[in-house]
Amino acid sequence: MKPLTRRIIGVVVVLVLVGVGVLALRTLPVLPSIAARQIAADLTSGQLRSQAWTNPDDGDDLAGIVTDLAEAGQGTRRVTVDGVDSAGGTATATLRWDWEFASAAGDWSYSVDVSLRRSGALWTAEFEPRLVHPDLGDGEILTAERTAGERGRILGADDAVLVAEGEVIDVGLQPSRLTDEKATLAQLEKSLDIDPKELAERVEKADPDAFVPVITLRKDDYELVKGAILKLPGTVFRSRTQPLARTKGFAAATLGSAGRAEPDEIAAEPESLTSDSYVGRSGIQMLYDGTLRPGPGLRILAEDAASGAAGGGSGEGPGSGEGPATLYTVDGTSGEDVTTTLDVAVQTAAEEAAATATKPSAIVAIRPSDGHVLAVANFDPTGAAWDRALTGQYPPGSVFKIVSGAAMVDSGITPGTALDCPKTTSVNGKRFKNAEDHVLGEVDFSESFAQSCNTAFVNSAPDVTAAALSETALSMGMGQIDIGTDSYMASVPEADDPVEHAAAMIGQGKVLATPLAVATMTATVAKGSTVRPLLVLPDRRDRAGEVPAPDPKGLAEVKEMMRATVSDGTASALADVPGDPVYGKTGTAEYGTAVPPRTHSWFAGFQGDLAVAVLVEDGGFGAEAAVPVADRFFTELNS
Repeated sequence: MKPLTRRIIGVVVVLVLVGVGVLALRTLPVLPSIAARQIAADLTSGQLRSQAWTNPDDGDDLAGIVTDLAEAGQGTRRVTVDGVDSAGGTATATLRWDWEFASAAGDWSYSVDVSLRRSGALWTAEFEPRLVHPDLGDGEILTAERTAGERGRILGADDAVLVAEGEVIDVGLQPSRLTDEKATLAQLEKSLDIDPKELAERVEKADPDAFVPVITLRKDDYELVKGAILKLPGTVFRSRTQPLARTKGFAAATLGSAGRAEPDEIAAEPESLTSDSYVGRSGIQMLYDGTLRPGPGLRILAEDAASGAAGGGSGEGPGSGEGPATLYTVDGTSGEDVTTTLDVAVQTAAEEAAATATKPSAIVAIRPSDGHVLAVANFDPTGAAWDRALTGQYPPGSVFKIVSGAAMVDSGITPGTALDCPKTTSVNGKRFKNAEDHVLGEVDFSESFAQSCNTAFVNSAPDVTAAALSETALSMGMGQIDIGTDSYMASVPEADDPVEHAAAMIGQGKVLATPLAVATMTATVAKGSTVRPLLVLPDRRDRAGEVPAPDPKGLAEVKEMMRATVSDGTASALADVPGDPVYGKTGTAEYGTAVPPRTHSWFAGFQGDLAVAVLVEDGGFGAEAAVPVADRFFTELNS
């Protein structure tokens, strides 16, 4: 080999060796700063790959600590070096952990110190859980627990709280602690009115340490029975919060209910629902669930990897009183409130009055001046919570004479017009009769209205066209409108048959209405112009479009006839109700195919700036069932 070639090769070898040395200096932890950067990179990746560790085989420990957060999709991490202080053969590196969370707002940042020691030419550290978080102990891992903010409230008039989160107590049994099952079940039956046989069967099937639910009580109700059940062997209690109406059953069918999220719902919406979330199941709670539902939160816990028990303390495991060691919390956002027009005093009076009926009943109260629905009460002796007040479709019977009476006035009939009121009358062979075969003979229209003479109205059907009757109902607010929640108004089709038209004049045939529609019709008379009801804000009533305006004269004359109905007619039981004069109309509405026909009982009326419709299903005559309920309602409000 020539001398020049040998010199060139020698230079190349030297350069390669120098490069290797430089690379080694850059990749081996020969300086504290290099070791710190490599440690940060390994903690970010979740694997102890570099030579900066004295115990690289403990990489599985690192993976185990952070895996729960990663698998749950809760957080991505980045570890960086904040600074390195060295002195002789030791150094301290400060590392910054930054977590970003997908399911809740907010980031989590904190610092940890890493002790470095020089071992030969390299700087190394020992991996331990506190390098992931300073409060983590040996054998502990990071776990994520999704939380939720507070569900929005449902408010009423003057921002009164109708539904809000409230404390409840879950009463349960733990089979392993039942020393005298028979005695415990007997006392629970006495105090809580539960079925001991059914409960005993569930206890028998449960695991020894399981929580067997018995009943959930409002805190106030729990305090009433606490002394009798707290120390019963085997009883266990859990306190939590859930959406609660201001009183048990308050506007229950209308406000609706919310229940715990089911597993399939959580799986479908993992970003917004947890096992502690509540989902609207009915009524306003369901319709406005997206508004009321809170935003997600997050809690990071230190948990024992082996047992799943919360760490951060010296407890003896579950049940020892030690709670989870919370390292970080992102509070969930509260749901938005939904505001209704319900008035607490009016709603309470309506519910108390409706409950005096012996059969299913409903009351709707509207303020005529602005159309606000102040009360929606539903009562069922069986406890069923169906909103018949807003969605139940019934033949209105004689309360519909408020509409047909206005249409008759529009046709030229006056309160003083003489009308014949025989016991029966026929239209194309169809026989119509008065309640209890009542006969008035020839009396003026006002008397026929006050005494609810069917035959007088049927005989006047030719004076009112089917189109006019339907239009009058529409002008009196009975057309469909968005009140802010699920509801139905009325159906008054234009009859193309004289018999159907005659039946419609007395609220029978194909005419159907809800208590809401009847209350709206009545409010229109009280106001003297069309009322459009509203229950949930914001106001959407302008979406209904224009409706024909009622004839003010017709409304005024019907109003006076309604007053005569109370002073001298079928609603005379209300003549002495305290407060302003009451105006009203009773109704008896036939339904079904039974012979004789079964009947619903109605009352429609107003007092001052408050219009009301009362329905008692299968209640018989209006004066017998609905009027006493109305009496109780007005009396309660004026007491």
